[in-house]
Amino acid sequence: MKKIILSALLAGSLFANAEVYSDKVKQVYADASSKDVIGRLLPTNAVKILAKDNGRIKIEVQGYVNPEVPSVINFSDSQRVFALAFAKTANFKTEVIKKGENGKWDLVKTVVYTDDADFVDDVKPMLSRAAEIYKNACGVCHGLHDTSHYKANQWPGLLKSMISRTAIDKKDEWLVIQYLQKHSSDVNLK
Repeated sequence: MKKIILSALLAGSLFANAEVYSDKVKQVYADASSKDVIGRLLPTNAVKILAKDNGRIKIEVQGYVNPEVPSVINFSDSQRVFALAFAKTANFKTEVIKKGENGKWDLVKTVVYTDDADFVDDVKPMLSRAAEIYKNACGVCHGLHDTSHYKANQWPGLLKSMISRTAIDKKDEWLVIQYLQKHSSDVNLK
């Protein structure tokens, strides 16, 4: 019995505090057993795994909150690049880590649950896949725009206005948007 408990604790400790990413939109919940979705975690955003319970993982999400829109945690401290968006009716808590200054937004963290599937420990391959999807789908009809040609807040509308004319799969839409926004002229993830 001690070996089983020790093995479970060891496996749990390896899983805990790991920073992971998903290339899919993930539904989030307030606890490990809730069936009520309170929001969505968008692709390519780092989360820290705190625990695993009932096929779900407890995750910590850090990002920036515009005080005028407290239900959205953003990747950037001044651009609307969504990391986690809560439903308008959701009951959630965020903790301010650092107050924003000079027009920058507050750095916050929150804890939510999601299913434990589709996470990896390296974001680079999914960003490379998104770049390929963008190149192959959007470069067919016109010259491909450099990702830094537009600002982060311009990319979602531009892509959505043309996506019906592309071969981009619905499940990859937010992956490509996140790639474009994070490599835009005013965010430019290196």
